Amino acid sequence: MEKNNSNLNIKPTRAKDRIVFLDVLRGFALVGIIFANSLSWSGLKFLPFTEIELLGNLPTDKILYNLLQFFIDTKFYTLFSLLFGVGFYMQYSKSGHKDGFNNMYLRRLAILFVIGMAHALIWSGDILTLYALMGVLLWSLRKLPSAAMFRLAIILYAFPLVLDIVYMYTFAQDLPTLAKTALKTYSDMSPENVVAGFQSESYWDVFKTNFHNLMWRWYDFIPSGRPFKVLGLFLLGFYLHKKQFLTVTGMQLKYMLPLFLTGILFTGLAAWMGGGVSSFSKTWSDVLYKFVHEIGQVTLGISYICILSKLVDLFPRFPLFTWLKNYGRQSMSSYLGHTFIGIFIFYPFFAFGYFGQLSLQSVFEIIAGVLVFQFLFCAIWFRYFSFGPIEWVWRCATYGKWFPLKKQVK
Repeated sequence: MEKNNSNLNIKPTRAKDRIVFLDVLRGFALVGIIFANSLSWSGLKFLPFTEIELLGNLPTDKILYNLLQFFIDTKFYTLFSLLFGVGFYMQYSKSGHKDGFNNMYLRRLAILFVIGMAHALIWSGDILTLYALMGVLLWSLRKLPSAAMFRLAIILYAFPLVLDIVYMYTFAQDLPTLAKTALKTYSDMSPENVVAGFQSESYWDVFKTNFHNLMWRWYDFIPSGRPFKVLGLFLLGFYLHKKQFLTVTGMQLKYMLPLFLTGILFTGLAAWMGGGVSSFSKTWSDVLYKFVHEIGQVTLGISYICILSKLVDLFPRFPLFTWLKNYGRQSMSSYLGHTFIGIFIFYPFFAFGYFGQLSLQSVFEIIAGVLVFQFLFCAIWFRYFSFGPIEWVWRCATYGKWFPLKKQVK
């Protein structure tokens, strides 16, 4: 790769300059994300309820699913989104005034978009493509004053509720109500056909089914308003890290406890009300559910940051934090690794073919084993290398130069 003179003053973050807690937080977020996404790879998200009952273990699986919905679902993508804003702030505060920063960062996002598109064609649940697109808007808003950025973050996060009311009074009432025969149902394909597509030993059948789900995932961004919420969380992460909330202020009990209790209260209330964030509201009760859910999502997610920050501060040498730090240092490699390992285990065309064959408890046990494997891989990897494998490729492509991958012997 040839050097670009406009990038000579822009240097990537060195390992010794990294904030350890943020790597721990990335690793922690990845743990929640793999458990949430395992419902898709395992097939439980698409399996008809009648077939889930035939798997047995239903009482335990219900408890595990409810715990997943309460403590993990949407909260951990909230953490990941906040961290994206944090990462941009760190790069912008360090190099934003230098020539070449804008070109460098936009190239970084373009590469992320390409990686995300390739990933989405393999698994419809990809989030990288959306992050790359919203990242461009985050970059365009980088010079907003802090107070204005905070207000805009709140407005963007809440804006889907306004749109939801508009939808309710325009076309949502005319939409058919689908029978809830699986955790995820489509109007144009039955759960049985979705499962059959992924259980096929033909890659083309799997690809077509995944592409179908990918199109519907992007359609679901309309009722859920996720692009607005993600951008709002990006800006909020930028703002909070600028104010040192994530690494200093947030660990204080006067912030930690109210956020946690508010998150528990509103998440519990949303669970009691019942509803869905990815469906169009037809009544004010549906809108109220989304309002309550969104408050619980963001407050509980931020409280996790506060609690983890305090624990890392109190017990910096706790072994689990070292494992999470290494895991978070190669967050891109680990996230993409989730998909490849999940496909390897669950899709018949590739290897073992456990799709739709295992109870939720069994799936979680497998995911726990995957995490142990990835933790060990990361720990061994960083004994010899300075960057994660995908992170190294991304870095080299972004800066237009080769960086040494192996650790330099002093």
